[in-house]
Amino acid sequence: MNSPRPNPTIRRGAFLAFGVLAGTAFADTPADTSRPFDRYSWVTSHNAFTSNGLFPNQTETVSEQLAGGVRGLMLDLHASQGRVRLCHNLCTGEAQPLADLVNEELLPFLERDPDAIVSLHLDDFTDAKDLAAELGHSPDLTGKTFDPHAWPTPEWPTPEDIVKSGQRVLVFSLKRDNSGVLMTRAGAIHIMPSEDFTVENYWSLGATPLTHDNSCRSRWDTPLSRREIPGKPGWRPLFTMNQFHGAPFESHAGSDNDFDRLHSRYLDHCRPAARRKPNFVAVDFYQRGDAARFVNWLTLTAPDELP
Repeated sequence: MNSPRPNPTIRRGAFLAFGVLAGTAFADTPADTSRPFDRYSWVTSHNAFTSNGLFPNQTETVSEQLAGGVRGLMLDLHASQGRVRLCHNLCTGEAQPLADLVNEELLPFLERDPDAIVSLHLDDFTDAKDLAAELGHSPDLTGKTFDPHAWPTPEWPTPEDIVKSGQRVLVFSLKRDNSGVLMTRAGAIHIMPSEDFTVENYWSLGATPLTHDNSCRSRWDTPLSRREIPGKPGWRPLFTMNQFHGAPFESHAGSDNDFDRLHSRYLDHCRPAARRKPNFVAVDFYQRGDAARFVNWLTLTAPDELP
């Protein structure tokens, strides 16, 4: 079956929006935060923790990324040398423990910017006991993680209400066994299973910049157009649009993150598949290209969903 084509007026409007946003450097908190959370889009950094690695996906520290407008962090977790550390495939002794990132970078940023909401997307290779022990080193995180079951609202709460609640850290995990309420020595941490609370396209554009698979097929068995979260009627899964290659190439990131390329992939492939705009736009080397301009356009201009 042929996918429905987007309305051509949307494409024409995009270029006007691009002109308006051409001077926009960052994708910070929108001025209007009164709509449900799933009506907004956020720059998300893939392998956010690898700025100092041998093959980095980012060249800035997490603190710099947050200051630069990133509001979603993709983090790989592995148990190594008695701690849960941020590392890709193989941990070394220098790999940063998760609690250190929370204590030294995430929580200080939230203190500096009282209106910010940050989402953590965990690719977790640990067990619940190790993860709880690690998060026990971050006692100030308790009370700050988003608990969806504490909200009796008919849809996602607004960013405004999330900020008022203090639950400004949304945590999603690809490992269902480590989701739910994780009890640490300091208190409860709430983790949402990614496959319930999000939909996500397949993560790779191709192994190298020589290939560009722009199709927008689901990473999992469930379709990108899924409309409800189990146990939360009326709540739509948040949509992660991945836009990066299997191997990181900073010299090519400006092309992958170019406004026209992001915009074309969204209109021609991801929007027909998901029937809506993405909430998290995940990229390598986020500051290369136009990811911030693109998410601003999504939030301010793009229609929320197709009928």
